[in-house]
Amino acid sequence: MKKVLLKFFLLSITVMIITGVSIAAKIYLKNGVIIQGEIIDFDDTSVNIKDPLVGMVKISRGRIKKIEPPLEIKAKKKKAVAEISGQEDPYDMDYPAGGWKKKSISLYFGGGLLNINGGDLNGMIGDWNEAYGDYDDYFPTADFSAVWAEIKQLQNYKGELLFNLNPSWSIGFGIEYLTHEFLARDHIRELTYSFEESGTEYDTGYYYDWIIEADDLWEPEYTLTAIPLTFNVYFYIPSSGTSELFVTAGIGYYFGKLKYNETYEYVEGYQEDYYGDDDTYWYSWIDDYSYEGTYSYEAKCQTIGFHGGIGINFRLTSSIFLVVEGNYRYVNFKNWEGNGSDDWSWDWEYGWSDLGFTNESGDETELWEGKIWYWEYDDYDTLKQYKRISLLEEKPEADVEIKNVRPAEINLNGYSLRVGIKISF
Repeated sequence: MKKVLLKFFLLSITVMIITGVSIAAKIYLKNGVIIQGEIIDFDDTSVNIKDPLVGMVKISRGRIKKIEPPLEIKAKKKKAVAEISGQEDPYDMDYPAGGWKKKSISLYFGGGLLNINGGDLNGMIGDWNEAYGDYDDYFPTADFSAVWAEIKQLQNYKGELLFNLNPSWSIGFGIEYLTHEFLARDHIRELTYSFEESGTEYDTGYYYDWIIEADDLWEPEYTLTAIPLTFNVYFYIPSSGTSELFVTAGIGYYFGKLKYNETYEYVEGYQEDYYGDDDTYWYSWIDDYSYEGTYSYEAKCQTIGFHGGIGINFRLTSSIFLVVEGNYRYVNFKNWEGNGSDDWSWDWEYGWSDLGFTNESGDETELWEGKIWYWEYDDYDTLKQYKRISLLEEKPEADVEIKNVRPAEINLNGYSLRVGIKISF
């Protein structure tokens, strides 16, 4: 897919170059803009040139630095036509108002939303939600619940410096900031598990009632950001007196960052109450264990991406434009590297009620460096396969439960809509 897009991009640039140089006359303006086409008419104050792409343009002589080729031959032809016909030049008209009277440089600032596929990241999140639903059906004595939103949108902020080569063409060098951070603040991310079971066991001269309870909660959160440095080519098509359409294609070098933060807690209690045959209470055995902690990692990746789209400029003043544009972006990160940590504390109480209880506790920290790997987990309870990704020191070893191991692929492929302001000077 990337090779196809690259060929399309190079073909687009080639077509742009060919169409840009196949013009007979050039008018060089004092502000650096070059207008190309066929010179139809001129006088002491202005020149009318017909651009094959955008139509007629009337240019004041005071704005012109030089004309190639010179106008001597055109002057003779104009005089002969006037003497024979006695008519004014039908092309004596102003170029319609719009973004075509561009100054040499423009600055663009805008923002919008990018809808993304997400690749293995969203595949894993979706499979965790599915797995908890399957577990809830499979284990009748347990209650599983998962609410984990996939990353479907990124906020997109862009700044760009444009060099206006002529009324039809511009090139731009830009920087963007794509982030999920602000959209993720209000999302619910919670996976819970609750289990309770009890019973009675009988023996000679006594019996005991037992109960086991367990509650598990973890709150996962991913934050995905990317900063692309972009190069873009723009072609403008005037469409009315106050607006012009444009198409664009470009390439970007992307710096991606993925952060994962998970808080978790687990509580498990087990108790046996002993009684004699006459139902007299004797004593109890308890075994209560709990832990809580934070598991997190941060990984980075760099790659090349491609994009293209269409938009429209609305003229607000002679130098300020409102820009509305839609784009498609193809970006796939495949080599994530980073570091992680797991910090947790635990408490354990156990023993007999008549002899006293023992209490133990502790804190643990684990640090590591590695890559984000993708694999598929075969669950022997549900007989289904679930996608997984995680930052690990070593590549997971394939076995009967772990299959299709490879580096995780997280993409930003999708459509965006952006609105901004362009200022020319």
